[in-house]
Amino acid sequence: MAAPTAHPEGTVLEGRYRVDGLLARGGMSVVYRGVDLRLERPVAIKVLDGALASDPAFVRRFEREARAAARLAHPGIVAVHDQGRDPDGTVFLVLELVEGGTLRDVLRDQGRLHPAAALTVAEQVVTALQIAHDRGLVHRDVKPENVLIGRDGSVKVADFGLVAAAWETDPDDSGEMVLGTVAYLAPEQVTDGRADARSDLYATGIVLFELLTGVPPHGGGDAVSVARRHVRNDVPPPSSVVGGVPRALDRLVIAATHRDPEVRLADADAFLAAARGVRMDADLPFHPVPLPPRRASTGGSRPLRGTRLLDLDADEVRAEPRPDERADEQDDDTWDGEAWEEDDDLLDDDLEDDAGEDDQPADRRRADAPVDDIDVAIEQIERRRARSRSRRLLAAWLLLEAIATVAAGAAGWGLGLPG
Repeated sequence: MAAPTAHPEGTVLEGRYRVDGLLARGGMSVVYRGVDLRLERPVAIKVLDGALASDPAFVRRFEREARAAARLAHPGIVAVHDQGRDPDGTVFLVLELVEGGTLRDVLRDQGRLHPAAALTVAEQVVTALQIAHDRGLVHRDVKPENVLIGRDGSVKVADFGLVAAAWETDPDDSGEMVLGTVAYLAPEQVTDGRADARSDLYATGIVLFELLTGVPPHGGGDAVSVARRHVRNDVPPPSSVVGGVPRALDRLVIAATHRDPEVRLADADAFLAAARGVRMDADLPFHPVPLPPRRASTGGSRPLRGTRLLDLDADEVRAEPRPDERADEQDDDTWDGEAWEEDDDLLDDDLEDDAGEDDQPADRRRADAPVDDIDVAIEQIERRRARSRSRRLLAAWLLLEAIATVAAGAAGWGLGLPG
């Protein structure tokens, strides 16, 4: 997809909206700081990719979705003020300007969030999604780049309607092209190209996992291998990656990210009710969201992890991974340059446990089996972690014992030498 045409500072779109400077660049658009000259107020101007703007069918869908998004009046949703087409063919949205940054900026700055702050973000995102879902709008691309954090600590969801407008809606389409950001795609988006409110909740669960751990659960490799993990692998409990995550938060993440949408949390109400239970069970009071770092006055945000059209063949995603891909899936040591804090093989449900151990259920879960009992699943992982740590400690102790024995022998032999 070609990059949108650059608009230098001072450009005036439709004789009303002045472009003042770059804020962010994504996969489908460029966002500028601007001014509504008629109302004399600062705005954000999202200029769409030229290839999309030249597609009449897309423009019609975009205008329809923009009108629907403009009716979402809520403090947790970035307001849509206007949409337009300049005589030069530029198609754009005029949005509320949020002074601050994105949740991605916060993650880059903080690494990961305190569990109470992570839960606060998830609750506010889902509250915004609830407003949209009640009006029949599905976001389809919930991710840290589309969550804005204001200088006052406010949390606002952006880009309602844009992905829905760009989504392939041709009934004759083969279904092999999927629009989205692969790290946050629900399994049904990958396999069927379909999304509903539960798909947004899945993506929110993935975001919550990332806020708690600093990394997405399915990382590394190319788009197909990451998409395959969404389809075939359960999201592990965040506490299996980092310490200090309450069990109740583990349960919320797993319930929101079940691979079967029929078993997943049904709607935003269910998510928010579960979140309230987590606050009580884990004693997590409301916690302010960390503010994004201030950007340099001369530049905009870093490029975003862009929404893009992914050439995902559903049969290829469903197929058994190649041996090298299987090894990658079982041993993802890094993701975006960041190391996992625990050994990833502890999350692999196909681990061969020591023979004769009586705490392993007879019907041991396969890697592609759903999590039917969250507590049992978490306990199994914790037991495997404990056993693995015990084996490592035993090996280290034996090694030290061997070193000490050799050292003692060498010392004794040295003392026995003739003077």
